[in-house]
Amino acid sequence: MITVILTWIYVLATTYLTGFFFLNAITSLDCMAFVNSKGVSKKYKIRYQESYIVAGIVVVTVFAQLLSLFGGVGLLANAFLVLFDIAVAFYYRNRLFEEFYLMRHVLLAKRDWLWYLLVFLLMAYGTSHGIMHYDSDLYHAQAIHWIESVGIVKGLGNLHLRLAYNSASFALSAFYSFAFLGKQSFHTMAGFFALLLAWQCLDIKTIVIRRQIVISDFPRIAAMYYLFTIFDEMVAPASDYFLSTLVFYIIICCTDMYVRHEKAFVPYILLAMVGIYAVTVKLSAAPMVLLSIIPIYKLFHSRTADKIKAFGFSVLLALVITMPFFWRNIVISGWLLYPVTFLDLFGFAWEIPKGVAQYDSMEIRTFGRGYNDVEAFMNVPFSEWVPNWFGQLSLFYKAMVVLSIISIVIYVCCVIYFGVVAVVYKKKPGKLVGNKVFDLSSRSMLNLADFLTLSGTLILCLVFWFFSAPLIRYGIVYVLATISIVFGRMIILLFHKLEEKGSGVKEISYKALVALLAIWLVYKGINIVNEEIPRFNPNYLLVQQDYGTYDVDSFKLGDSTIYYPTEGDRAGYAPFPAATHDLTGEVELLGETITDGLKSVGR
Repeated sequence: MITVILTWIYVLATTYLTGFFFLNAITSLDCMAFVNSKGVSKKYKIRYQESYIVAGIVVVTVFAQLLSLFGGVGLLANAFLVLFDIAVAFYYRNRLFEEFYLMRHVLLAKRDWLWYLLVFLLMAYGTSHGIMHYDSDLYHAQAIHWIESVGIVKGLGNLHLRLAYNSASFALSAFYSFAFLGKQSFHTMAGFFALLLAWQCLDIKTIVIRRQIVISDFPRIAAMYYLFTIFDEMVAPASDYFLSTLVFYIIICCTDMYVRHEKAFVPYILLAMVGIYAVTVKLSAAPMVLLSIIPIYKLFHSRTADKIKAFGFSVLLALVITMPFFWRNIVISGWLLYPVTFLDLFGFAWEIPKGVAQYDSMEIRTFGRGYNDVEAFMNVPFSEWVPNWFGQLSLFYKAMVVLSIISIVIYVCCVIYFGVVAVVYKKKPGKLVGNKVFDLSSRSMLNLADFLTLSGTLILCLVFWFFSAPLIRYGIVYVLATISIVFGRMIILLFHKLEEKGSGVKEISYKALVALLAIWLVYKGINIVNEEIPRFNPNYLLVQQDYGTYDVDSFKLGDSTIYYPTEGDRAGYAPFPAATHDLTGEVELLGETITDGLKSVGR
């Protein structure tokens, strides 16, 4: 736990300073200036401190991915970042002191620092130990080890097929693993993402002050449920946890901005960039790119020369975020988006054979549908695999899937309503719904156009997940987030309508929600304590639980010794480099050493 805390302090410091420089550089551009209601152009001021941290994470991840293309990501990379951040701290010292005193005043005024500290310690304890994800000992650890040691090499996926599953989260984990210290490779960044989300969820306590329910309360509650679910698993550097916590964070921030009637376009651009970053963490988040519709509309609705420049700069930012990811894909597997094979653009010597990639893709899809035998069930029809898949879900997840389907039906009805109003009243999109239709004066929910955009993005993510690899742990974030937005808005709308009739339902519902939330939090807290008691290990209060260890054998590939497990397919972190089995006669070197690359025999 102590090692987790020390690592997180370092991560907070470096990402904050890096993000501070990055966001100040962006907001200083003339094209990013905000024109207020009086027509005065002003530099947009970042309002929330966590924005610097998230921006810093994106920048450090891009930096780590670029470095991995040319060599290992370790001591020198961290030394460069520290020197850069020292320069940033010196240059912006007056601004940073202002931000520090402002944040200190806010935290001390209501003793909020106690809550943030408590959550910090709780999440650090959860990240210190737990259930190591199966795939982490299968390939996450090896992927991170490669990035730490030598970066990536051509055709690395030919050595271990799962290493072709590229994720930006592996580069970030390698950057902050401190493996160069020689003790162990720490894997704290999935927990750090969970920490940022937990801090974001803390704002649910403002419900006591405002005495009413707002739309962002619902995704916060859904995110809190997810955090309780992964509390004993976030010790693993699995990309699932990075992605899910990131998507929840984006949705909460988005709804918060709507509730607060954010007028500037800059925060929507930055949030869209985080959505694009999420795609580099895991491809299943591809529909999150549609969040870019919101800032694009804001830029082109009343476009000016500066707004066109802002759009062009945003496109450039998106390319900077995604290009290292695509570049790594090509080097690792020879494919732009492995295991997608219809984009056969290169034909490099180290390319994973097309048939192997297609079979791998089918295996992912078949496993997600609840079958383990690919040969027997790869072509099972939709009418057969859906009942099988649904039948394997727990009762809770079955209920959530049903609610998500109902959410889609509600969404379709809203789209139809939107279209009818557009035809009847001949109004512009975004101005169709006013107080004559819905009471929005309390800023408690999204207007219809924004609701359709945000919910539509989540529904497309849900559909994309379901028809690609519907393993519930991959897509639970889309299930819960969709339900929270659609039903949240409908519930608030219902309460507003009932309140207009003087029924007092709004006040009653508020009190009921607060009471149920408090009871639920106490219940989940007791569950965590009960589950932790039997697996408590005092050693983890000091040092984080390491990856698993397995018995291995080895074979030679040129002058390199390659390890593989004697049983099963997991080798963990330490036996390096590792494959799943003896590849003699299946793989050969592109050059004299393994760092020159590998290719499949016969290519």
